[in-house]
Amino acid sequence: MTRSLIIILLVAAVVFPALAWQSDFAVKKGYEDRYKAIAARIDSSTTLEELDSLKGEIAKLDSAYASHQTFLDKALYPTTFSESMEKLRSLHILTYDRVYLIRTQGVRLSELEARVASLTARLDTLTSQRDQLFGELQESKKSVAALREAVKRLTTNLQAKDRLIFAIVDTIFLPYGKDLNQVADVQKEAISQRLEKANVVTRVYEIAADNVKFLDVTQLQAKDYGNLIEQYQAFTSRWSGLKEKMTAVAATTSTVTSQPAGKGSTKGSGGKGGVREAAAAAENATTQAAHVDSVLLEWRAKLNAAFWSGLQKEITGTGITVDPFTDGPSFSRSIRAYVAMLKQTKQDPTTFVETLWKEKIDRDWRDGLSKESMLGKTEYASLDKLVSELSKDTIDLKLILYVLGIIVIVAAVWYFLFRKKKPAELPS
Repeated sequence: MTRSLIIILLVAAVVFPALAWQSDFAVKKGYEDRYKAIAARIDSSTTLEELDSLKGEIAKLDSAYASHQTFLDKALYPTTFSESMEKLRSLHILTYDRVYLIRTQGVRLSELEARVASLTARLDTLTSQRDQLFGELQESKKSVAALREAVKRLTTNLQAKDRLIFAIVDTIFLPYGKDLNQVADVQKEAISQRLEKANVVTRVYEIAADNVKFLDVTQLQAKDYGNLIEQYQAFTSRWSGLKEKMTAVAATTSTVTSQPAGKGSTKGSGGKGGVREAAAAAENATTQAAHVDSVLLEWRAKLNAAFWSGLQKEITGTGITVDPFTDGPSFSRSIRAYVAMLKQTKQDPTTFVETLWKEKIDRDWRDGLSKESMLGKTEYASLDKLVSELSKDTIDLKLILYVLGIIVIVAAVWYFLFRKKKPAELPS
């Protein structure tokens, strides 16, 4: 009896591990075979109906092997079970999107991605040039002419980068129209993947940060500000539109992932791993957007500070003292107060009108001041009229004195040269 028990235990010690090994091997092989078969069918699909059915196959595969996740994480090393399923879902999304674009828009996915790649390469080239231009800017500060040329080239570079990053965004969104509510959830996930692949949000942040750095290291002139303000306003507007679209895409991705299989989910069974991944992706998108918003606020603050402090120095440089100002309303109040003081005290306004307003503010600062985010065209026109009337009063007074002076001179000349001489008296 004892010998038989020992034999049984020995056999069990040999057989059970072998059976367990065979079982693990079968799990791995079964998963890989089904995975490859689904991937091959996805890759060769040409209809949306076939891809819709394969969405269910992905869900079944995820559900069937979810209980073996710990083992498969080791067996599939360096890839995990979740990563392999995510790769399969991504393949399905992009293939679905490819077929969709060809059928509905006549756009080939390869053409779309080629354009994005081309624009990205051009953007990378400008980034390399930017680093060189910042270096040249530091070296050229000894020469005014060299400094202005470096500023001009760097400004052109930054503006070109602005246009390129949003050209990439336009290329990604263009095939789907303006209304994302009419776009299928699968297409929104494809958009999300392309945005991530192109590293769009990070690039937007870096370009905004470059503009902040530009303001820190550059000595700007009055006429520079008009274009810089327009650039900031355009960039902010485009970012606002992109953020709104990104929010819609992220919300859709999170919602679709959390749905159970059979309800339009493109994320398989909607397991805890998928939900966590979607939630993490949505949170990451929100965090990245917040970083961009933060650097845009810094950009605006530095641009405003540089503009108004530069204008204040321009005024004090002419020897005129006005109330301090930091924005459009306070600038308007300051100029109006100074004009009222000149009228009240009857001081000569020539320096203020001719030297400061006409020769400096109206010639060099008008473009920047006329931007609605600074002072605005209407208020600038009102101030210009106020100052012009001050000048008109002075001119009228001078004209009157000038005319009177001419009259006196003419009368004097007439008196001495043309008055009739009295005839000489005859001797008696």
